[in-house]
Amino acid sequence: MIELIILGFLSHNESLTLYDIKKGMERSTEYFLSTSQGVIHPALVKLEHNGYIKADVAPDSSRKKKYYRITDSGKVRFGELMRQDLGPDKYKCTQLLKMFFFQELTKEERIQSIITQITYFQDMKRDLLKIQNGEDRPSDKNQTIFKNCKPAKYENDALEFGLAYTDFVIEWFDHYLKRIGDES
Repeated sequence: MIELIILGFLSHNESLTLYDIKKGMERSTEYFLSTSQGVIHPALVKLEHNGYIKADVAPDSSRKKKYYRITDSGKVRFGELMRQDLGPDKYKCTQLLKMFFFQELTKEERIQSIITQITYFQDMKRDLLKIQNGEDRPSDKNQTIFKNCKPAKYENDALEFGLAYTDFVIEWFDHYLKRIGDES
């Protein structure tokens, strides 16, 4: 999945640094995959080794800043990945795991656990609404993140799904909280 995301970002931009890719993921795909440099950097090395991207070192940079760009074979690879069936999603949620063993917690602990989960999803919804309203875009004119980005036509569909999903989860846990609260 990281390969798909990086090639996708690079296919819509002239060149990006690792930092640019990380920041771009934070504002868009972080709910799908980790945005840590420990995940991104090895993927960039592998993509470069396979000839899907090329790294150029900025000549004026004192820190040897690398700018990555997609190659023709990288564009082909991106197309292949886009056409692959990635298989069904496996829903992973630590809260569901805890709920499976809720009998080990007191009623108050179960309620606090659910409230914490609701808060996480309310925060996620707030973050998604900021993205939707354009509040997450860099305001500093010196930042280059996605400066030359062609807008992704279907990006808003993923955002709308995320908002609908957070609404569903918040509503479900609100009902669950009431049910747990009504237990004797």
